Amino acid sequence: MENNALITLIGKNTVDGEVDSFELTTEGKYMKQNGKYLVSYEGSEITGYDNTTTTLKIQENLVSMIRFGKSAGSSQMIFEENKQYTGVYRTPHGNMSVDVYTNEMQVNVDDCGGEVMLDYFVQLNSCQPVRNNLRVKIRKVED
Repeated sequence: MENNALITLIGKNTVDGEVDSFELTTEGKYMKQNGKYLVSYEGSEITGYDNTTTTLKIQENLVSMIRFGKSAGSSQMIFEENKQYTGVYRTPHGNMSVDVYTNEMQVNVDDCGGEVMLDYFVQLNSCQPVRNNLRVKIRKVED
């Protein structure tokens, strides 16, 4: 069953010692399907993903993030603690390789909402890796 939810995103990116952070609360949807929780929300300029839908597929030890949008293209990132995954980031200007290495991950989600915390590195093509921290809080909203 799909529910309305308030999604709070708290993020931090660190490049060359410089930190860029954001916090955003937005409306979204979530549901449980085949033992996984699915959370989706629309991005914004604050997150750098305006006009982009982000969906998190959440399991106890694995989280995947799928983004699809007109301006940002599409991508899938897979997070599993102490593992690296390589994927493709498709943009209107061409494709790039994206490597994701998850340092730490905590998942505490149930039928009422919960929280996902990710600490990971992202590397596009052969550029310098960027360290990211993302905390996603999900709170069910009554209809």
